[in-house]
Amino acid sequence: MLNTNPQPNPVREAQINNRLGQIHRRLAEIAAIEAKAALVGGYGSKGEFDPERQRLIEETDRLLDELAAIGGTLPFEPKP
Repeated sequence: MLNTNPQPNPVREAQINNRLGQIHRRLAEIAAIEAKAALVGGYGSKGEFDPERQRLIEETDRLLDELAAIGGTLPFEPKP
């Protein structure tokens, strides 16, 4: 159910944005590991990180929904 009158919650907004930052950094780490592994066939070259990546993406979706519900904003604007 969409909240048409979001109640600002600056503490929760900060927590969500902090967690989104952590997720972003971890996804970047995974991408870097997989890129290196692809060159040498090392750990990460065969989808070993797929379950973690999927879990992080799903968590991101939930957090973005919650952020929208409380009327929060991202600390950055996505590029068009």
